[in-house]
Amino acid sequence: MNKPINWNFAAILILFATLAIFAQTPAPYTARLQPFLTGLSRPILIRSAPDNTKRLFIVQQAGIIRVLQPGSTTPTDFINLSSKVVNPTSAGDERGLLGMTFHPQYATNGKFYVDYTRVGDGTTVVAEYKVNPSNPNQGDIATERILFTVPQPFSNHNGGMVEFGNDGYLYIGMGDGGSSNDPSNRAQTPSILLGKLLRIDVNIPVGSPDAYLIPPTNPFTGAGTARCPTGGALTGPTCQELWTIGMRNPWRYSFDRSNGALWVADVGQGSVEEVDVISSGGGNYGWRVFEGNSCTGNDPTLCTNPPTTYLPPLFQYTHSGGRCSITGGYVYRGLLGSLPQGAYTYADYCTGETFMWNNGAQVALPDTPRTIVSFGEDANGEIYICYGNGQIDRITRAKASADFDGDLRTDVSVFRPSTGVWYITNSSNNSVRIQGFGLNNDIPTAEDFDGDNISDIGVFRPSDGVWYFVRSSNNTVGIVPFGANGDIPAAADYDGDSKGDLVVYRPSTGVWWALPTISNTPYQLQFGINGDTPVAGDYDGDGKNDIAVWRGSTGVWYRINSSDGSVTSYQFGVTGDVPTQGDFDGDGRTDTAVFRPSTGQWYIVRSSNGAFVFTQWGVSGDVPSVGDYDGDGLDDVAVFRPSNGTWYRVNSSNGANVFAQFGSTGDLAIPHYDVP
Repeated sequence: MNKPINWNFAAILILFATLAIFAQTPAPYTARLQPFLTGLSRPILIRSAPDNTKRLFIVQQAGIIRVLQPGSTTPTDFINLSSKVVNPTSAGDERGLLGMTFHPQYATNGKFYVDYTRVGDGTTVVAEYKVNPSNPNQGDIATERILFTVPQPFSNHNGGMVEFGNDGYLYIGMGDGGSSNDPSNRAQTPSILLGKLLRIDVNIPVGSPDAYLIPPTNPFTGAGTARCPTGGALTGPTCQELWTIGMRNPWRYSFDRSNGALWVADVGQGSVEEVDVISSGGGNYGWRVFEGNSCTGNDPTLCTNPPTTYLPPLFQYTHSGGRCSITGGYVYRGLLGSLPQGAYTYADYCTGETFMWNNGAQVALPDTPRTIVSFGEDANGEIYICYGNGQIDRITRAKASADFDGDLRTDVSVFRPSTGVWYITNSSNNSVRIQGFGLNNDIPTAEDFDGDNISDIGVFRPSDGVWYFVRSSNNTVGIVPFGANGDIPAAADYDGDSKGDLVVYRPSTGVWWALPTISNTPYQLQFGINGDTPVAGDYDGDGKNDIAVWRGSTGVWYRINSSDGSVTSYQFGVTGDVPTQGDFDGDGRTDTAVFRPSTGQWYIVRSSNGAFVFTQWGVSGDVPSVGDYDGDGLDDVAVFRPSNGTWYRVNSSNGANVFAQFGSTGDLAIPHYDVP
């Protein structure tokens, strides 16, 4: 595939002329909440197993854990514990199945752990289960091994999170037992497990009389201490299970995959929500003496003359604007660039606001009208949000095709082959940019090759199979020989790193050639026949483009789902149609669509619900130019009319018809030109 470059002085001048006017600053990290799954019953946590299957496990509060296979939208029951747990009776009921995690060696020992409030008396139970050895998608309820129990004096503030740290020990979050102001001061009483974070060792030797061990480095061991397998008491020896004290209700916490730091979102009472970052045990985080950095007045003398050092939160926020309860998330360490690396996600339960803590500051993410119950994280480090209405969203980094100014809207733009000049209308300020980059017969390939969330100007030269592009992040030029005469460019993000990969489809042989940015190792794949059209897109919603072709002779679509490698085929369209795939319903999955030039009709199948949509928009000779022009996260139906250089589109946000004259006869419309 690699070939020498034949330099042409005139071409070099065209390539580099006016580059300076296109220097760009990186686009801001603007996240989008992408619908992922609906129809669940009170989902309160999403987990992934450390077994390389990339399955998602969805914990439902009433006692059922469901498993979702990669690429599927239909979860199945993994284990049903509803006979053991309190069935929550109202939207604000804090009892039920509250937490679940997998043993670090789950792939070999099949062990997982849950935290639930027991039916009958509401006691907290932390228990171990095993997967069915003959069915990896089914837990075995008969294998329950109870590690310990903690009586709950009230129905709220149960904590419930269980999570393994990098040290291999199991951490358990316990609320203060409920009611207001911690009436028995349990959070500050070391002889009881309530109002604490606990740490235990579940790897017991064969024949051990104990259900768990106390890690030797736990901070409260030695004289005057004891194990508290039944929760402890208000008077007595200090519990050896304690890792920290002074917590009110650490409903959700997580470990940073990168450095092992423990991020704890401790739910406040009437004024303040806080986040603590814990790197070692033994700390006292203040409740009920302090709520965040504020003295509660419950024990006023302890605020000014503390018997111990109370550790302040990393940050806090107050109950202004209707905020009431923090929901903790995860430190982002994903591969897709959905958020900045190291940003911590969290939300407020009442207002539906989502945030990230990044570089010492709170940054607002998209709001939602729904109550945010919990977050989740998949095997790749991507983050999900659970809602009280049974829906799950995935946090993604917003991106629009042909977005040259980084405002998350497709820009009206054309390439003039006769002169090799690009004309772009920046949607952010309606200014016009003009840049010479390319030669006659070059194919425009506007892709985000450097991963800065801004489309880069680029061309593929079919005559010699060389790619030329300008990185918007630093204004440098990339020149990569990859392809051959007659190849069709199909650049897109196939490996999920948020950067466009150099890919060509060779119609003569039906072979795809790809150069992924992650591995930088080229590969080829036979998929298609002579005459097929490449129609790559993220049809399965896994954040990676799927290799796909449309067979115009039969109207059949063929694709390879990147999530599981399965092949899907279906008939949609007739000879003469133009494939116009895009995400028209905003569910994060590419929808199958065609434009019929003979009649100016669009036919779309929404991936979110399978609904068929018919739209009359355009006339014979129009060029479909799909893109998100109004920035609402949904692609808009749009055409470019080469005969008069006019654009016609329907904004999906409000149904408005928009017309704009930009371009001339012979120009190539950039949006959706280089499909995908």
